[in-house]
Parts: sequence; structure tokens; C-alpha cells
Amino acid sequence: MQRFQEMAPSPSPHPAEDRAVHPEEAEFRGFVFKIQANMDPNHRDRIAFLRVVSGKFERDMLVQNPRLGKPVRLTRPQKLFAQERDTVDEAYPGDIIGLTNPGVFAIGDTVCTGKPVRFQGIPRFLPEHFAVLSNVRTERYKQFQKGVQQLSEEGVVQLFHEADAARTEPIVGVVGMLQFDVVRFRLQTEYGVETRLQPLSQSYLRWIEADPEALAKVYWGHSTRRLRDSDGNLVALFDSEWDMNYLRDQNPKVRFLEAPPGAAAAAPPSTPELSSVSL
Repeated sequence: MQRFQEMAPSPSPHPAEDRAVHPEEAEFRGFVFKIQANMDPNHRDRIAFLRVVSGKFERDMLVQNPRLGKPVRLTRPQKLFAQERDTVDEAYPGDIIGLTNPGVFAIGDTVCTGKPVRFQGIPRFLPEHFAVLSNVRTERYKQFQKGVQQLSEEGVVQLFHEADAARTEPIVGVVGMLQFDVVRFRLQTEYGVETRLQPLSQSYLRWIEADPEALAKVYWGHSTRRLRDSDGNLVALFDSEWDMNYLRDQNPKVRFLEAPPGAAAAAPPSTPELSSVSL
């Protein structure tokens, strides 16, 4: 182990939105790079994997999640190796720890003390294939909702819903067709949910940003679908690149984005007013 530590590279600076954060800095800062559901089938838990970038991590410390603008207490940090789990009392730059995640963390989140910073997020590829995902057995609908939500948090699929409907089956977007098989298999084996997939003809997606007056004047046509992503952002789904470009040319006051609006927004104020969350 000592020889391996000598050969391994030292912790390096990690880029934030306004500068690079160096491992020798005193304030604790970490980066959530992965979320995994059902690591323990007996508890149906979700683990957020965090890499310590700077400072010292201590169990039960109070940190901030700048994306949410609220403090979070880290009460159950874990070190994982295969099926073994040990409680972590301390961690340092370069270490990776697991945090129980009740929906507080997302991939790309920064966890920090002191003045909030936000590390550059992990880019997500635009999905190119879309399908309506339906639950076959109505008595398993709650498990279906939970499974789809948790798998979307992992990044297995991107989740959308029809913009103007009160309640619809989710529309899932993937980069490659194999991901459809992965999500259906995991819903079946991990959540006991049988699903049906209805592929859509549309394959071009853009997030839409405009003031209400400009949006009200848009004629979307018969084939374009208007959706909402998991954060409520408006999304347009097109049959072809030509359809997308035509609509964009006809509506110069509407912005067609390849990422959700505000994805790189500035960090919230350093003194949150919201109540804290304990994990």
C-alpha cells in the first residue's frame, strides 16, 4: 500500500466557476461525481460519491450545497470496498467517500464550508432517442415512479413530461438505444416493475428560454412536442434538424439551448436562510 501511495499522483487543483481550488486550501470542498441507487437491496439506499478536493472532511460536519442554498449535516459518511462499508471519521484531498442521499445531492454538486464555490459541472450529452415509458401493472405505480426518478438522478436516462398535461407517463431520453434496455432491466430487477416502451419519432431536443410574450407568439406546428424536464424547464422536441432550424429562424426572440438555462449560474449567497438537512 505504501508503495502504491508513492507511485500514485498527488491530489491536483480542481476547476471551479471562477478559479481553480487547490488541495492545500483550508476550507473543505468536495465534488459529487456519481450517484448510485440500490447498492444495498435490503434498504433501497442511494449513495452520492464525493471526492474531497480541499481541506479536511469530518463526520457530522455542517456543509453547504450551493445549488440548493441550504446547509447539510453529513452524519453518515461511508467508505466502500466491494460489499464492505465502514464509517468515515476523517477524509483528505484525493479521498472518496459515500454519502447517504435522500435526494439532496445531484451529479455535479459542490459540497463546501466557508464562502460557497461551485465546481464546473459534469457535462451531459444531448439525448438523441426518446420514448414514452409506461408501467404495465397499475398496483406497482408507486415503485415505478420511484425507480424512474432514482435512475434519472443517476444519469441513466434524462426524464421529461408533456408540458401541458396534468399527468402523463414519463418520456425518457437517452444517448444510445442500449440505455432503454438498461433502464427497463433495472426497473424489473431492482424495483419489481414491468414496463412498456413506445419510441417517439422526434430526435432533436433544445431547451427553450424566452419571455412569456415571445413564447405566446410561437407556432409550434403539429409534430413538435413541448416538454418539461425534471427541473420544470421548457423543452422542445423536433422531428428533424430542419424543423428545429426553421422554428428558430421564425422566432428570433426565442433562445434554443443545448443545456438547461442557468446551468452555470452563480452561487447563492454565503449565508443561507433555509433550515438545514441532516444525512
